[in-house]
Amino acid sequence: MKNMRKGFDRLIGGVVILVLFAFGMVSTVSAETFRMAVPKGSEDNFAFQIGAIRLAIANAPGEHQLEVLSVERLTQTRGLTMLRSGEINVIFAGYNPDFSEEFLQVDFPITRGLQGYRLFVIRADTQASLMRVKSLEDLKGFCIGSGQGWLDTAILKDAGLCVTEAPQNNLISMLENDRFDMMHLAVHEALKRDRVQQLKRAGLRVEETLLLRYQYDFFTYVGKNDKIRHSLLEQGFQNAFFSGAFNEYFRSDPSIAAAMDYIRQSDRRVIDLDNPGIGPKNDQTAEQYWLTE
Repeated sequence: MKNMRKGFDRLIGGVVILVLFAFGMVSTVSAETFRMAVPKGSEDNFAFQIGAIRLAIANAPGEHQLEVLSVERLTQTRGLTMLRSGEINVIFAGYNPDFSEEFLQVDFPITRGLQGYRLFVIRADTQASLMRVKSLEDLKGFCIGSGQGWLDTAILKDAGLCVTEAPQNNLISMLENDRFDMMHLAVHEALKRDRVQQLKRAGLRVEETLLLRYQYDFFTYVGKNDKIRHSLLEQGFQNAFFSGAFNEYFRSDPSIAAAMDYIRQSDRRVIDLDNPGIGPKNDQTAEQYWLTE
């Protein structure tokens, strides 16, 4: 009788565990800590990207946390070094084929491709000439300032455009001093109040008639062998997207919302460029996430 009782207890215990699993009360996913770094003092500039990653983690299976380190004079190069060494275990960066080879890329474009919708910043005396630009061929008559090391720079060059490369922090002063005809910024970056004020102080303005567009965005990367965090982030972004949580977050960001309204209401002439750097994996896997405006 005692053996039968033990057997019955084991059976009941097994049934209880199965029920708990069925109702999600026992987690099979270990709690992970995600660590990323941003330049100290730039936390507000990257608030949308940080929030998007935090949202993905919240929508991934299990209970996890994100730690954000503020690092003095952090560059992308240093951030990648920290990822390689294990000081951090997740990073976001503009798509780069080299990154997708060295690290595991989470195939979710963080701004849904809005990063590839670009406005030109110009001196006021350039506007009249740009009114006559109707095509890519017309645009080749102007020289564009673009960030050193930006994949955008390679996209513009591959399209046959005249490009002057310079460190990002030097672009505005170089444009102001007539080193090139224009520079480019993502729509949601160009329309930010502090950016508009910065341009105004430099005697610059957003060009009125053109929109440059190509497939480009920030992606999230983890170490090549960090398959657990990679899987959690992919599941988290996917869950957030299909539940509507990501689009709600996307539309609630003031600069993103302003950019989307601006694009919808604008009658700008759109010049589309190819981005040969976005490989087949991105086109097939993440196609559903990209904007179709």
